[in-house]
Amino acid sequence: MRQIQLSTLRHGHHEDAPAGVVNVRVTGRDVGLEALAASILSLGVLQPLVVVPGDAGFHYVVDGNRRLAALESLLSEGKLPADAEVPVIVRDAGTAREAGLAANVLQAPMHEADQMQAFAELRRNGLTEKAIAAKFAQPVATVRRLLALGGVSPAVLDAWRIGKVRTDDVKSFTLASHVDQDRALAKVLADGNTWRIREYLGLVDDVAHLLAYVGAKAYKSAGGHVVEDLFGSRDAVSDPALLRRLADERLEAECERRRRDGWEWVAKASDLPPAWLYTWPRLAPRSRPLTDAEQARHDELVAFLDSEEGDGVTDEQFHAANDEAAAIKAAARMPLDLEDRARSGLVVTLGRDGKISVEDYVVRPEDTPAKVASDAPAVEPEPEDKGLSAALIDRLAEQATVAVQAALPSSPRAALAILLAGTLSESRGAGPVHITLGGLGGAQAQLHQEGRYDQVLAGLLTKSVDELLDVVAAVAGRAVSLRHYDHSAPADRPAAMALMGAIDPAAMTEALGKAFDGEAFFKAIPKAAILDIVREVLGEDAARRVRNNSKGDLVRLAVVSVLPTGWLPAEIRHPAYAGPGASVAPAEVQAAA
Repeated sequence: MRQIQLSTLRHGHHEDAPAGVVNVRVTGRDVGLEALAASILSLGVLQPLVVVPGDAGFHYVVDGNRRLAALESLLSEGKLPADAEVPVIVRDAGTAREAGLAANVLQAPMHEADQMQAFAELRRNGLTEKAIAAKFAQPVATVRRLLALGGVSPAVLDAWRIGKVRTDDVKSFTLASHVDQDRALAKVLADGNTWRIREYLGLVDDVAHLLAYVGAKAYKSAGGHVVEDLFGSRDAVSDPALLRRLADERLEAECERRRRDGWEWVAKASDLPPAWLYTWPRLAPRSRPLTDAEQARHDELVAFLDSEEGDGVTDEQFHAANDEAAAIKAAARMPLDLEDRARSGLVVTLGRDGKISVEDYVVRPEDTPAKVASDAPAVEPEPEDKGLSAALIDRLAEQATVAVQAALPSSPRAALAILLAGTLSESRGAGPVHITLGGLGGAQAQLHQEGRYDQVLAGLLTKSVDELLDVVAAVAGRAVSLRHYDHSAPADRPAAMALMGAIDPAAMTEALGKAFDGEAFFKAIPKAAILDIVREVLGEDAARRVRNNSKGDLVRLAVVSVLPTGWLPAEIRHPAYAGPGASVAPAEVQAAA
């Protein structure tokens, strides 16, 4: 080994290299050079370069070309003197290729645990995080993570080395003390359940939203300690009970502040019964009567939108009319005011993102006007309104649309007819097919179409008729939307029923069953409506037995006992529906199919 000037060194892949000299590393020659240069500047060249002499006094590197590139970068930056010398080992050209290959193949990389422990040892020996980052050209944040991994208990490091725990497992251990780490590791080694590490460390509760709401500074001021999760967003805290108390106190202060805004009552969501969100009513905005001019214009717009004679009407005109009709209704709405606040309440909820949200104009059950006793003859109470809300109808229509899109490939001939009918029909807005792919998910689908029209057409012309029918089914599905501007249900519109009835009955039934969100549906309808469904599906006796159950219990009963029967809401039942409550007997449906 000897020292030679850096200026006389050339890379093994240089065009003037002697025969037999080569840089066997082709891929990744420039990877990590910044870190390597920082290490050389700090510690020098720890491993000599292997070189072969060439003409004009140059030496060509067969092992150490990345070190040479790092040295050259330091030289160009003025961090090394022009006459800097480098330790080298000189070899003859005959063994050059073997030397370079052996150096790259036979080197054994350090285990991650050893690397992390070595970084932690640098920190224990007095180097700061910034100093370590500078030596190895790494961001300080990266160094902090490396030090955390290297700072786990010796037992965890040993388990990491022999493969009993993985790197991702070790990340969880960084959130606890060595004592807790060793206790949790013993359980993991006993049962092999590495997925329970956080549970064994006592970190099951996700307190990130509480910490985000309270603030780490306030929590620490109250005597708590935070262990930052350097590998995620689930910081650990020393005293979860303290954190929950601080969050509760802050929420109480928020409630008190909002009480001064005129609400009859303000409460935290955590203090209310679990079913309040679905069962407690809200005050609805009132609407003033439309003026004669407004009513006349609204009627004119509705007639236009319902018209089957839409020849020459553009999409822009149709949407403009729809928007204008909605704006007339919106202008007539009267916002809720201070008087409404005085007879309703507000619920404050702490979300999973650490931010609060409010639900306003909520009416508690005890604030609902009670029946007044009277000597007058009893009047038969009006039946509870069991009609579905416009929003729920729209959700059902979306679910029915998803089912149509899923079932259409089973009936490509019907898909072709559906698509062509949408093209040829004079109906503009009342029909269920929009050839511009304005159906559910259609706009997103269009974003993924590539190529000019002639290119797309050329590709389609190479397909068989059967393949084209499959394309037609996909396109027809993206053109379908069973939602309607007046929030009417698909089952109430002949066009929608004709479309659903054209599809293979078995495929349509299966797709509807998958698309229908039964649990959300039952939560959104009144208790009396659920009882009617139980009566329809399970019989009068079953409905009588559960009539006094809570809304939550009825929802769970319906999910467990009603949905498995194939029951669907009347609003989305297709013509071949044969489940509970069907108007046509199953045998007749099968015969018709």
